[in-house]
Amino acid sequence: MIWDNIQYIEALMIIPLTLVVARMVMRFFEKYLEEFAARTKIKGVDVIIKTIKGPLYILILFIGIHLALTIVKFQFLAQIGLVFRIIGAILGTWVAYNIVPALMKEYGRSLAKRTKTSIDEVIIPVLEKIIRLFILIVGILLILNILKINITPLLAGLGVAGLAIALALQDTLSNMFSGFYMMLDHPFKLGDRIMLGVDEIYEVRDVGMRSTRLYDVINHTMVTIPNSELSKMKLTNLVEPDRRLKVRIPIGVAYGSDMAKVRRVLLEIAKEAPNVLDDPETKVIFNEFDDFSLNLILIVWIEDVTKKMDVIDHINSRIKERFEEENIEIPFPIRTLYMKRGK
Repeated sequence: MIWDNIQYIEALMIIPLTLVVARMVMRFFEKYLEEFAARTKIKGVDVIIKTIKGPLYILILFIGIHLALTIVKFQFLAQIGLVFRIIGAILGTWVAYNIVPALMKEYGRSLAKRTKTSIDEVIIPVLEKIIRLFILIVGILLILNILKINITPLLAGLGVAGLAIALALQDTLSNMFSGFYMMLDHPFKLGDRIMLGVDEIYEVRDVGMRSTRLYDVINHTMVTIPNSELSKMKLTNLVEPDRRLKVRIPIGVAYGSDMAKVRRVLLEIAKEAPNVLDDPETKVIFNEFDDFSLNLILIVWIEDVTKKMDVIDHINSRIKERFEEENIEIPFPIRTLYMKRGK
């Protein structure tokens, strides 16, 4: 009888002692670990500390209660132990459910800054949802295993269901993986000007998981292209390696023109044109002898790809004005017919 009373006294003492230990652990977290997380440059430490603090407090309390019940040899100790294991699985799932996506988001922002992509805006939210779902499924399976419920049929059913979903969403998944590829490989970024095919110039406005939205610069329209198709196209990024652009402007002059004079006038026009760079230098190339003209190419470098049409318009306008002032003839097609006089 006396021994039983001692056991009850020990069990009762464990409860306040457990509360003291739990409070000391919380105090340690608040005074030292959270201050360390605020000072350190290691990403994600603050997220981990804040997430595990609450579940750890609860876990310490349950350990104390279980120890007290063990001392008094509680009649339903096995059932209580089962409940505690389930609660432990729930707490572990909750911690993983909050920590893993938060760490992904934190490191995703860092990766996006280094690669200058929108990976944190597009890929991370999708991965976050997938991983959260995976953690929930693992947590549920763990609880079912604790309850000694056979999960083999459930796993087989999930496998069949996953295969059916994958087949049904084959095109969607193809576009998603292509979107992942473009985000990680970053052949372009938001705001870049790209060229698809021959002279199809677009500005990248949005890169989604299923499709990419492009602004048609010439026609002032929005074009949506599935990612799986865009990843197979030959794509020219007009702002890589920088925003400078090499512009070729064809010019034809009449046979008999003074070529030295033509070169001088063209170089003067290019030198005074706005947005045209001095380095690399402007060049005039005598390209070919055509049927009606001597063809040249004026090659200039402009500072920004978006100024291409403005520069071409200015230079062509000045060529017409200066050629008229300098009496340089711009030819047009002429046919000379020789008539044989009859006898």
